[in-house]
Amino acid sequence: MRISLWGKLFVALLTVVLGVVVGSLDVSQIGLVLPAALLLASGVLLGALNPRLAWIWAAVMGLCLVSARAAADAISSHSAYATALMPLVLVPLLVAIAGVAAGSALRRLAPEAP
Repeated sequence: MRISLWGKLFVALLTVVLGVVVGSLDVSQIGLVLPAALLLASGVLLGALNPRLAWIWAAVMGLCLVSARAAADAISSHSAYATALMPLVLVPLLVAIAGVAAGSALRRLAPEAP
């Protein structure tokens, strides 16, 4: 199944919106479970919508969290992550990659609609 240009643009816009929501929730939340679960669920949704570009959705979602953390540090806002750079970059990317991989696998395993 091929997705039109408008469909790809919609998924790209949805990716950025979900990334901003997860990033702002990550900065404002004390715990890490809710942002991680939302990132994973968003990744599954995006991976199922367009599995061919799943790696792009994972990168955008993961980098939105990193950008939100950088913005929070720039304005001296409190965030739940430690200040170490490597876990800050790798953890969101790994969660996003796991989500889009699960979504892509679900899309490939699902039977085609008649």
